[in-house]
Amino acid sequence: MKRIAIIGSGIGGSGIGALIATSFKSKINLYEQNNWIGGRCGSYLKKDKLGREWVCDVGTHIFGNCDKGFLGEILNKIGKPDAVKWAYCRDPGPRINMMGNILSFGLKKISKKSGAEKKKKPRKSKKRGFREIINEMSYEDTYKFDDVPLIDYLKQEKLNAFMYTLQAGLMFGTKPTETSAGEFLRCSKLNATNRAFGYSFGGTGAIPTAYCKAIEENNGIVKLETKVNRIVVEDGSAIGVEVGKDNEFVESDIVISNADIKSTVLKLVGENHFEKDYVERIKNLVWGGQVCSLKLGVDIHVTDDKWLNYVPKMDASDMKVLDPNKLIEGDITAKDVPKKVVLMIVPISNLDPNLAPPGCQNLHTVTPTLGVTQDEERKKISKAFEKACMNTLLDLWPEIEGHILWTDFVSDVFLDAKLGKEGAGTGIGQIVGQVGKNRPSQISPIKNLYYSSADAGGWGVGTELAAKSALDLFDYFKQQKILV
Repeated sequence: MKRIAIIGSGIGGSGIGALIATSFKSKINLYEQNNWIGGRCGSYLKKDKLGREWVCDVGTHIFGNCDKGFLGEILNKIGKPDAVKWAYCRDPGPRINMMGNILSFGLKKISKKSGAEKKKKPRKSKKRGFREIINEMSYEDTYKFDDVPLIDYLKQEKLNAFMYTLQAGLMFGTKPTETSAGEFLRCSKLNATNRAFGYSFGGTGAIPTAYCKAIEENNGIVKLETKVNRIVVEDGSAIGVEVGKDNEFVESDIVISNADIKSTVLKLVGENHFEKDYVERIKNLVWGGQVCSLKLGVDIHVTDDKWLNYVPKMDASDMKVLDPNKLIEGDITAKDVPKKVVLMIVPISNLDPNLAPPGCQNLHTVTPTLGVTQDEERKKISKAFEKACMNTLLDLWPEIEGHILWTDFVSDVFLDAKLGKEGAGTGIGQIVGQVGKNRPSQISPIKNLYYSSADAGGWGVGTELAAKSALDLFDYFKQQKILV
């Protein structure tokens, strides 16, 4: 029976733990440093002034494929396909509010009165649309475009650059000049094939909680508020971990890190255990986009939407931070944060009514931030973004003023302090040079040390990227007969 230490309960850590626990003879110890399960995919309870409970998520999520994607595939493989109930973004489907114009994700105008797509007279055209392109393309074909910047691909195909770079920005949080066209095509094809955008009942934390329950039901232990301080390496092999305030040594046959890859290599293990070229490569990896998330509870009904991307009207001065050609690292201060921002809005109580008290709505929003790392200025920028998010919501729904019961703001500063990755929304950026064959492998150079996270292997959007990493690592263990 293999003794396995897993560092972190995010989707990559809890997912690989559940797959191993239900398939192989093993003794799993999963360590989570925070007081919630799931990392960026976790949930927590909040009480309003009346003592009523609301369920909130650490991040703001819509899952691209729900049970039909990698998250559901893990549930199927561990024999718990019904452990998570899903709510799809349908009736109405996903919407884009482009400065008052309501569009479907197919970029078709929606009638404001009926909510139906406006029909246009058919016209003959030899130009292929994006849906036709990804339908005709195989997943294998997408890898040919891994090293092509998305903006170049869109121009080449004469596609709507603004709308598709907006979508890619929400998917990956990266600039269109850097985002990999291949990764965008792969993920878009999967989303279009399954048509299963949605959310998990009970909050996003229901997913990693289901995975952790499978671990515990199969002789494993999940320990919250237990920090792994060091991965112990001897003679080029991981032999265990040191955990807790007393640095208790727990001998392990296999160590799997769901912590971010830079912290794992540079801090938990230490540079001296790796070749210099590998250390330099890890140091030079670029994180995906940093994000902040404003959540609020209101005591009125403001929307029937289940997922809305809102692009407000902005002043010319606000556009500086949205233009990658004008954004110079280190040249941004809190004064440069726009008064309004592009918001992805998920009214989670429209997907699961139990997440808010009766008659109330639970609104979660997210927007990219500027990625500035200087501590003091970064905190000021974070506060400016909080205000910008609220300004944007009041611009969209002015009627909520006076009806806000509570707000929570999860900044990139908070994410960095609690979950690492310099506040990135997911993990290593899905940009040219960091996807496909160029993505860090889940198999580390150190024997018996592996990564399972949104930083190594896999492909997908957000949590689905981490789930794919877990699935691929699980397949590797089986193929190599590392676990039996």
